Amino acid sequence: MCSDYMLFDPFINGAAELHDRHRDMRLDVDNMSYEELLALEERIGNVSTGLSEETIMKSMQQRKYLSIAVVSQSNLEPCCMCREEYVACDDIGNLDCGRDFHTSCIKQWLTQKNLCPICKRVQILCRVFLRWSL
Repeated sequence: MCSDYMLFDPFINGAAELHDRHRDMRLDVDNMSYEELLALEERIGNVSTGLSEETIMKSMQQRKYLSIAVVSQSNLEPCCMCREEYVACDDIGNLDCGRDFHTSCIKQWLTQKNLCPICKRVQILCRVFLRWSL
């Protein structure tokens, strides 16, 4: 029991943080100059965090916007992307976080980043199925 305590003692007392073997390998992009960021971009290349149009259209919930005469137009929020009001029969895309956008607006966004432009949550989880061969 005592030997178990001694084994984990550095982690409990924080000594493990003092010796970080990989500190030099980490990039601190927040403190890099513009020129350093450009050089990093050239080394890394274009890293896309977006999704294909096919994946977006298969995974995103869609519906048609129906105008309700009972609700006044001033209570309805416009599309957060284009800031235009929804009109009858507009195609609406609903993200996993519950926010609605014009389908064309959010589709363009999701091809660049798989995040909600408002809350920054990942929206469409790509499910990868692995087939195990014997």
